[in-house]
Amino acid sequence: MTPDNPTPVTDAELHAWVDGQLLPEFVPVVSDWLLQHPDAAARVQAWQAQRLGLQALQRGVLDEPVPLALARATRPRRSGPWLQGLVASLMLGLGFAGGWWLRPVDTPLAGAGEPGFVQEARVAHAVYVPEKRHAVEVGVQEQAHLVQWLSRRLGTPLKAPLLEDQGFGLMGGRLLPGQAGEPRALFMYENPAAGRITLHVSVLPGDAAPAPAAFRFARVGQTETFYWVEGSLGYALSGDLPRERLAQLADAVYRQLQQPGALPG
Repeated sequence: MTPDNPTPVTDAELHAWVDGQLLPEFVPVVSDWLLQHPDAAARVQAWQAQRLGLQALQRGVLDEPVPLALARATRPRRSGPWLQGLVASLMLGLGFAGGWWLRPVDTPLAGAGEPGFVQEARVAHAVYVPEKRHAVEVGVQEQAHLVQWLSRRLGTPLKAPLLEDQGFGLMGGRLLPGQAGEPRALFMYENPAAGRITLHVSVLPGDAAPAPAAFRFARVGQTETFYWVEGSLGYALSGDLPRERLAQLADAVYRQLQQPGALPG
């Protein structure tokens, strides 16, 4: 695989994508390839879920301080520079001047400087939206439990925006793993015509300084995504809808998240 020749993508490269060890220039290539291969995307999601589960089982050990002798004998191979590069690209891509997001920035080519959480959101949308029986892990009947559970796993208070006035009802949501195993939240909505949209929420790495929220736009095939950063959180709203319609929904989501009791920055 090369950046100019995205096929074939090997299992080794998919595992590297899941483990966060894939070279940054190949991340958008693999993400776009997964969008075109839903079976492989589902397999990758299963690997991510397994990885997250194993990490949860060993959380107590992972949180213990590293013995001094071991710390001196080892050197991190990727996490520092890779995460710093991700944060830098994120802040450069989403660093906006004064004012807020009223003018979305058109980013029609996926992977062109967009943050990793947007690629994760796009893959999750492609994998779970077509599901008939298992689109969500926890249904809207347990909405309070869903929000509390996802808030606890992400380590920050969450809120599921209500979009009935926009014609979309909340179906429920699920917990997802990020590329490096971090927990993500996914909320799914459906309209009477069975059209679905997803809201993907990520806790971003690093201590990014708060900045005015601003929408960015990305498109892959028929899937449109509006994404923005608010404080330490990244949001991506995706749907197979005209851009203008999805922008209306993104506006409604954003405004609800700014109301008292919404996500803190």
